[in-house]
Amino acid sequence: MTIMRIVFLGTGGGMPSRRRGLPAIAIKYAGGVLLFDCGESTQRQAILAGVGFKKDFKIFLTHLHGDHVLGLPGLLYTMSMLGRDDPVEIYGPAGTKKVIDCLLVTTSGTVGFPIEIIEVDEGVVYSSREYKIEAIQNGRRYY
Repeated sequence: MTIMRIVFLGTGGGMPSRRRGLPAIAIKYAGGVLLFDCGESTQRQAILAGVGFKKDFKIFLTHLHGDHVLGLPGLLYTMSMLGRDDPVEIYGPAGTKKVIDCLLVTTSGTVGFPIEIIEVDEGVVYSSREYKIEAIQNGRRYY
């Protein structure tokens, strides 16, 4: 059995507060980290919580609102500055590649490792022997 640890890095809505950061949940397991959403200051919260950046790292974006994605440049640049050279996979809805490309170009940073962006629809997004990630429609529409 694979032991997984859920780490709530940010549980606030569209605006942070003194006690709550923007949306980000990490699931740590022996083989790596699964990150769900990446609100601003996710990298700081991950460092404080002891979430490692050098293991297998997959990012899953629930939707492309700013409060769920604007932490990506800082997180990716932090990983790069810490010497990461293994690829990072980012899964998200249609438009994810365009949003990430725009964020990285406009913030003028350099990421020293490959980023693989996989745009997904409903259904199984990723599957391994240890776990399966599935996207389902929750009744809300995001544009």
